[in-house]
Amino acid sequence: MDEGKKDYNFDQSVIDGFGHEWSMFAYNSETTDHALDLEFSSYCQPVDFSIFNPDIDVAADFGAGSGRWTSRILKHFSLVYAVEPSSKATEVLKEKFTGVGNVQILSETVGENAIPKNSLDYAMCLGVLHHVPDTRLGIQSIFEKIKPGGTFHCYLYYKLDEKPLHYRILFSLSTPIRWIICRLPLLPRKIICKLIALIIYFPLARLAKVVKKFGGRISNFPLHHYADKPFVMLQNDALDRFGTKLEQRFSKTDISDMLGVIGFDLSTLQFSTVEPYWTFAVKKKSLKEA
Repeated sequence: MDEGKKDYNFDQSVIDGFGHEWSMFAYNSETTDHALDLEFSSYCQPVDFSIFNPDIDVAADFGAGSGRWTSRILKHFSLVYAVEPSSKATEVLKEKFTGVGNVQILSETVGENAIPKNSLDYAMCLGVLHHVPDTRLGIQSIFEKIKPGGTFHCYLYYKLDEKPLHYRILFSLSTPIRWIICRLPLLPRKIICKLIALIIYFPLARLAKVVKKFGGRISNFPLHHYADKPFVMLQNDALDRFGTKLEQRFSKTDISDMLGVIGFDLSTLQFSTVEPYWTFAVKKKSLKEA
């Protein structure tokens, strides 16, 4: 984001942090493609991409980062806006999508961007809006860009409301650690998060993999979601979790309430039944319903 170009809904230090993150984890190697395909498939459980017309429909990826998800929706749309406020991540996007005709990169924010109002058939925002001061305001900004009947697809951190007490206690212990780490200078922050990935994420993830292999239930096993992921993705998510100052979490009720107030059609709201939670899709009310 250019100097002087401000957004009421974003913290510049958070934007800069993600810029450094996506310049480190650009995902240009084919070795992570399969793992990313599987992760995106999980995110997309509530979305039916067959309803879109690739010849005329328009989409946007808000908080596009390295473009790892943008690249996976290109075949479904005539145009995809990759909206990314960080200059470092924007450079990654420009390099990745050079010569790709149906991508338009916008170095802008969710709240301030050049996308016309009521123009999007599909708006995607995965893992972004829980890192902004006012998540409802961020969703409202995206809502204004979606055409009546269009789809909003989002992922927000969940409150662990469906997890047992021991799981929530273990998770709560990480919060004060994150508070300290995310306020360190960039280099020590990166080093510590890499060590967390190596010493904590990797052993627990691979232990979960072994338990799963022998038929054990791992749904309440710490970090089981990473059982089959390559180490680079564990590093990325450790930095995302412990290196970011602002993090908010939501219940299903919280999300439904926000969407209803904004004006989405709650009868179309679908939450994913697979991790990560909470991923959901909902449609903007049609003109008849509005």
